[in-house]
Amino acid sequence: MRAPSSLRLWLLLLLACLVAGICWPSTKVYYEQWTDFVNITYTHGWLILAVCVYLVWRERAALAAAPAAAWPLAQVALALSMLLWLVLHWASTEDLEITLVPAIYWLAVAAVFGWPLARLMIFPVAFFGFALPSWAQIGGPLQAITVLAVRGMLALTGPHAVISGDVIHIPNGSFVIEEGCSGLHFMIVGLAVAALHGELRRDPPRARVLQLALMAGLAMLANWIRVYTVIEAGYLSDMRNYLVSVSHYWFGWGVFAVALVGFFGVCARIDPPVPAAASGAGGVDPAMRSVPLAGLGLVVVILAALPGLSLLLRRAHPAPPLDNRPFLTLTAPWAALTPVGGSFWLPEVAGADDNDYLTVASPSGRTIEVFRSRFVDQSQGAELVGESTSLLGKHLSFRDSRRVDSALGPFIETEAADPTGARSVLWSRYRVGDHVFVVPLAEQLWYGVSALPGHPPSELVALRAECRGDCAEARELLQQLARNARLR
Repeated sequence: MRAPSSLRLWLLLLLACLVAGICWPSTKVYYEQWTDFVNITYTHGWLILAVCVYLVWRERAALAAAPAAAWPLAQVALALSMLLWLVLHWASTEDLEITLVPAIYWLAVAAVFGWPLARLMIFPVAFFGFALPSWAQIGGPLQAITVLAVRGMLALTGPHAVISGDVIHIPNGSFVIEEGCSGLHFMIVGLAVAALHGELRRDPPRARVLQLALMAGLAMLANWIRVYTVIEAGYLSDMRNYLVSVSHYWFGWGVFAVALVGFFGVCARIDPPVPAAASGAGGVDPAMRSVPLAGLGLVVVILAALPGLSLLLRRAHPAPPLDNRPFLTLTAPWAALTPVGGSFWLPEVAGADDNDYLTVASPSGRTIEVFRSRFVDQSQGAELVGESTSLLGKHLSFRDSRRVDSALGPFIETEAADPTGARSVLWSRYRVGDHVFVVPLAEQLWYGVSALPGHPPSELVALRAECRGDCAEARELLQQLARNARLR
């Protein structure tokens, strides 16, 4: 018997709620970002979600007519995706974790209903990607491009500007091109509009790609004009213009609205819409239009079993207490001293369960600072690698980095400078259980794998030696320490 369209729509909604509930940590991130009316970059997420629902409703006839049968390949892919999501979750790689959830939902649909129906769901699910906070990863590049573009515009028209990093100095003031000035919000919304425009017109792939490229260019241009106009207004008004002293946010949306008008004007002249093909049941066997309940049950098990099993195993294997034995053993005449004050260096590791800081004296009297931070359990916001962690602390600035080998094993060597311009060399590495890592992402992923059945202890160890001259002596001092010390 043919399944009514409403039944399949309800089942699609049920799967969405199931995935949202099981992947609750990711769902929580969506909610927090979509309701953040201070930063507001992702507050369009609710509208994107509403459009996704409409797109599914728009295809209800085709969804009801599509043949349905459980798809074993999708079931295997769903199980692997859930396993990967768990690893990313325990690894606290939030951007990767939240990006995987829409794919999990699509695989769940494909596993229950098969490819014909899943194919109809590709665009609605992919469109949800415009609501993902992981777009923040392109904020930095867009910010750098904006600085370069505004530099060129000011060079052509004036006023004279001196640009240092993301700070633009003009004769009567300075402007900081922060990440919020990158135009990321305009870019996301513009690409969403372009993608939806192509879908509603049933445009061919080539036309859709051109529309996305056109909109990306217009969104960046609109943001450049916004930033340039604000700087010019500040220069001409001696920094008293409303755009400078109060807000330039809504002015930016006004410029972006003009860009949208230009986009639709260009699209109206090229690639007329393709008439939508009629969809229907055709000669499909009515039995293939039923709801594969067995496949639905298996998908529910796949979605719930892996997270449930991981939680049970972690509960059965509680985290061991921290080992309080000394972590650094030295060979005489090297000696550990009480830390001396006045150092610009103190790493910041939010949520750490234990921090150790000491000073090591070499036979020649030179000193090396040693820092260790440990976690019983890592989580988002309390982790070795993340926005809340800074190896350099508040006062040191990054210069260069490379991998080095020593008698103690590999380290990442970072050259840094303090506020006085004095340089120093830092060696750092991570440990998860008995495994040492010098690549942050590798540490995170291994922690995620190790955390599936338990609570692996993890730590960051860092050494710092001040430079004299070209830092060669500091590097050799660290090598000498590695030959005369043992890290537990």
